[in-house]
Amino acid sequence: MRKLRENALRTRQVLERETQPLTEECRAVIAKDVARTLGEYFCLTGDVTLRVVQNDPLSIVIEAKAESILPFGVMGRRS
Repeated sequence: MRKLRENALRTRQVLERETQPLTEECRAVIAKDVARTLGEYFCLTGDVTLRVVQNDPLSIVIEAKAESILPFGVMGRRS
């Protein structure tokens, strides 16, 4: 859970620095962080996509596909 909090904090910091809509590069960095974290809980089958809607508050849509949930005993395995 510590890594999940660290990744969420890093993602929030990236989003707070951006005053304009996210660049594709920034979105890719965030999606990579999210994929790394989700890969510790799920067997992902593709890329993670991220969309940020600039409203008040921001809407963050994350989409990923997985073939299964990893058993609890293998958490921490990288995809």
